[in-house]
Amino acid sequence: MQGPNGSFSHTDAKSRYAMDIAIPEGTPIIAARSGMVVKIENSQIGCGNDASGNFVRVQHDDGTQRVYLHLKQGSVGVRAGRRMAVGSALGLSGNTGNSSGPPLHFVVQQRSEAGLVSFPYEFNQPFGTLPNFALGK
Repeated sequence: MQGPNGSFSHTDAKSRYAMDIAIPEGTPIIAARSGMVVKIENSQIGCGNDASGNFVRVQHDDGTQRVYLHLKQGSVGVRAGRRMAVGSALGLSGNTGNSSGPPLHFVVQQRSEAGLVSFPYEFNQPFGTLPNFALGK
């Protein structure tokens, strides 16, 4: 797994501050923030043609976007145009695209003149209060 500035694939502006979080395949993935689903991919099998694999992209009212990548094929349960609340189910963790195990690739991005740019972020809750994805809480 890799964190910000990871040498494997977090080297360009759009993914520099991404995090790959190791979690078991099939773990429920929920929205970290409310917003509108603007793009999904749900049909990629394994590596496929896109390094992102299956994913959900959520646009927030402040112009930022959260992207959840490498989801399990067929598990994405949302569609573009749907408004999501914090904690809404998006799909299941998987191992699609350019991944070396079942990670959740999580990144915060914003569109700029140069294209998508990622930037640093913090989780605003103490670790012990974050949802336990594996238990579905």
